[in-house]
Amino acid sequence: MIKNLFKISDLWILLGFLVIYIAVFDTKIDVGGDNAGYYILGKSISSGLGYTDIHLPNANPANHFPPGYPIILSAFMNFSDDFVFLKIINGLFLFFSLLMLQRIFERMAVSKSLSILAIIFTIINAHILRSSMILMSEIPFLFFSLSSLTCLIKWNEQGNIFWRSKWFWFMIVLCAISYHIRTAGIALIIGVCLFMIFEKKWSGAIVFVLSFLCLSLPWYYRGVKLGGNSYLTQIVQVNPYRPEEGLLNFSGWLDRISNNIFRYLNQEIPNGLFPNFEIIYSSEEPKGYFIYGLILVFFIFIGTIKMPRLRMMWLGYLTSSVSIFLLWPSVWFGVRFMLPLMPFLFLAMLVGLSNSISFIQRKYLGQIRINSSYLIMLVCFLPLSQLSTMRSESKSNLPLEYSNYFNISRYVKSSIPENSIVCTVKPSLFYLYSSTKSSRIPSIIETEKFIHRLEDLGITHVIIDQLGYSSVGRYLMPAIEEFPQRFNLIMQLPNPDTYLLEFVRKD
Repeated sequence: MIKNLFKISDLWILLGFLVIYIAVFDTKIDVGGDNAGYYILGKSISSGLGYTDIHLPNANPANHFPPGYPIILSAFMNFSDDFVFLKIINGLFLFFSLLMLQRIFERMAVSKSLSILAIIFTIINAHILRSSMILMSEIPFLFFSLSSLTCLIKWNEQGNIFWRSKWFWFMIVLCAISYHIRTAGIALIIGVCLFMIFEKKWSGAIVFVLSFLCLSLPWYYRGVKLGGNSYLTQIVQVNPYRPEEGLLNFSGWLDRISNNIFRYLNQEIPNGLFPNFEIIYSSEEPKGYFIYGLILVFFIFIGTIKMPRLRMMWLGYLTSSVSIFLLWPSVWFGVRFMLPLMPFLFLAMLVGLSNSISFIQRKYLGQIRINSSYLIMLVCFLPLSQLSTMRSESKSNLPLEYSNYFNISRYVKSSIPENSIVCTVKPSLFYLYSSTKSSRIPSIIETEKFIHRLEDLGITHVIIDQLGYSSVGRYLMPAIEEFPQRFNLIMQLPNPDTYLLEFVRKD
């Protein structure tokens, strides 16, 4: 029994993971707002307050993030709510995901060496490692999505009629959990369904879809009662961060799809698979990365059509994922959306590269033969420089602008009334250290309407920060400049200048 559960190869995965993970582990809180939002929701559940945005003025029921990851966090918060402890839990999710990936890859690829190389690429990938050290849903989703695919593979290999297989029913439950961890996990559901259709498992596909719908209905109806799912609302907007720009029309959808195609080829795919191709989104688009993206897509395409086994499973998952990536608002950029797919992209890339090398050897090198795996191993050295960068960053302090922001948060906790409400660019991040209700800066250009909105929200204080988000300069600063008598300076921190202002309400 134990022999079937654990393999010798698991040992080198454990050792490799521990060495790298400990070397680059970062104890600092991630400065992304979503990471704080998940923590707050987990804290709300573990405190018995339900699925509630306890950091917002009215503490309304939460409806933005799906509940899966906050529920996972709340379970572990029964042991400790320390940031570092919860980061380590995400690391454990990555480790067990690596074990499942090895088993799945060995079933997909004939060459065991290519499976091992794909695992190595996954372990040393800076984006995957970073996601395992922050409180975000990508790595837990990877774990549960791989669990779902493992059950799908076992059911498919058994050849049993679906109702006689425990793996089929486990798969349904795990797929539902995956979807409730990440809304974009609908790609997994569609991918599994496409695989059943490709394999002509019609009755299984129908039962799978109906069962999944039943399991997802409670969350859906809860969202309807609360005004609809915010993700679905934002997807159809031109810019979710500037709602005044309205909804997409037909030409807008075409522009979004074309822009996303170019961005993924020019930025996300090269940078995602090889973080050496560093992307700084605030600067000009990188030159030449588009060619790298095309080359990588070529090898992934070759690897997909040459995948020895389970090709249809991978093709279904890839097709559904790409479709969602292309429809996603282009302002939601970054590698993290494709992160759960990246281990499979590594495998497909390596299979494609191996087949291409073998073809060149057969066609042009005659009797000269070099094992393609040895040549491919040289590519593994490319991402290693990023591990050194990650180690340096893990030892560094927070950027000064965030240090100032958190110091003002701590001041607010100790020095202003408990019933205060602060208007800030990152309410969830601000709440972590202030424990004070806060509200996002209203997206209202007209200054007078902006002031009225602050009054309606019950705002008592506002923060001018240097975190780099446009809402401060676009909405808050014009109102302060036009109505300076409504804002009193309470605190100022220099380098960079960060301000806490009292908002003077009219009686």
